[in-house]
Amino acid sequence: MSSPLVTLTTDYGSGSSYPGQLKGVLLSAVPELRIVDISHEVPAYDLMAGALLLEACLPAFPLETIHLAVVDPGVGTERRAICVVDPAGRRMVAPDNGLLTPFLGEGARVYHLSDPALVPLPRCATFHGRDIFAPVAAALALGLAPERLGPLTLDPVRLDWPVAERGAGQIRGVTLAVDSFGNLVTSIRDADIAGAEVRVALCDGRLARWVRTFGDGQPGELLAMVGSGGRVEIAVREGSAASHLHRWRGVEVRLLLGGSATLGAAGSPC
Repeated sequence: MSSPLVTLTTDYGSGSSYPGQLKGVLLSAVPELRIVDISHEVPAYDLMAGALLLEACLPAFPLETIHLAVVDPGVGTERRAICVVDPAGRRMVAPDNGLLTPFLGEGARVYHLSDPALVPLPRCATFHGRDIFAPVAAALALGLAPERLGPLTLDPVRLDWPVAERGAGQIRGVTLAVDSFGNLVTSIRDADIAGAEVRVALCDGRLARWVRTFGDGQPGELLAMVGSGGRVEIAVREGSAASHLHRWRGVEVRLLLGGSATLGAAGSPC
């Protein structure tokens, strides 16, 4: 039987002492534990970026993995600490601030970490990752049932989670996050396209050529494609779409579908 596996996702910064402290707590409790750093470079306090990173990465791991995620601008306040068991059976511990929004679909169970016999009191008001979430993740890795951690909560915090709008021969969405290459992740999912032919992509009113992969574009060209995370992305081949557009969140993206209007000289539908 393989050793239990825990992933870590935070905005602590890989050069800080904080990820090491999390690992120290985990390994002190479970010496045989396997730990995978998903990232410690989530932009500080950016819940949407953290949520999208978890959405992209967690499905790649075995279902028995324990996921510890901390992006926590409200640390030390009355915000709850939670354990989420999503409909697939994934177990995640995190602050109740919307970070786990992608996993709060119908059938998800959310437990308030509140049983004093199992959830330790924090030693410090500013480091619940070390003092609460890491000990709980270790206990789950050792086989603790999530329902023992505290009562079910029916009102977990959810982020404002933009979705694509389809109609009149087009799909509309917005950019939500930027990756380390400057690619912009959007609210349009592969499933929103549902096999339709995308003729033209517009980003902030500018033409972005619809392609299958980066190599189909020219160096410096603005492109649109379905990215590896299953969402439409805006990119610049061998460049940064964020720099090209001078912003990265809330930029309107439109996909014009087969049979929709042609483009005028200014890039707008005729």
